[in-house]
Amino acid sequence: MICREVFNIEDFDIKTIEKSGRFPEEKNIEFYIGYRGTWYRLLVIKIFEGRPPFYRKWVEVFSITSTISFNDKVFVFYKTDIEKNLIKCLSNLIGAGERLFIEYVYDRETWKTLELGVPPHLTRLGFILLENGFTWFKDWYYPEGFMEGNPKLQAEKPINDEVKQKHLENLCRETTLFIDKVKIFIENNIHKEMFENIYKRIEKILNYLCSKVQLNE
Repeated sequence: MICREVFNIEDFDIKTIEKSGRFPEEKNIEFYIGYRGTWYRLLVIKIFEGRPPFYRKWVEVFSITSTISFNDKVFVFYKTDIEKNLIKCLSNLIGAGERLFIEYVYDRETWKTLELGVPPHLTRLGFILLENGFTWFKDWYYPEGFMEGNPKLQAEKPINDEVKQKHLENLCRETTLFIDKVKIFIENNIHKEMFENIYKRIEKILNYLCSKVQLNE
């Protein structure tokens, strides 16, 4: 079962329920966390395997619960290695030109910073996606119609090296232009901790990614 190994956690049990999707190429996998016979749904992964040559594969993660309480025991997903390992696992299933969608309602830090105008790749969740090879981002902060679900981040892997170069150039420009805005938030003590984290991400991007990217002015 897809990425089930990510949830092999001491004290907790994991089970999955697979359901058919809207199309033959689509399926939904519900992940449940259990403890002493009590079960709660953690999240759902929707996979569309693609329909070549017209549609590429995409994966969506939604209905995510940040923490689950079992009275005397708490399972935590938000800001844990489990969350990072799931994104890494899913990214390994996604090839060139394919997309990953993740709802961010469970992630209050990403949600708030996006509301404040932070570029998606500099948010907490977006940066994890960037580290896993995604180079193009879109914030679906206002889904178009009832079928689209909650606000989500869309991340896409480049289809070839030329496209990757263009994506990285755009990300580096956007990162550089955002530095002064981050400093203003920090100096004015507005959501200081969140923007200090963003500044650290900016430093990593500029030092380890943008230093290798030749910007074409």
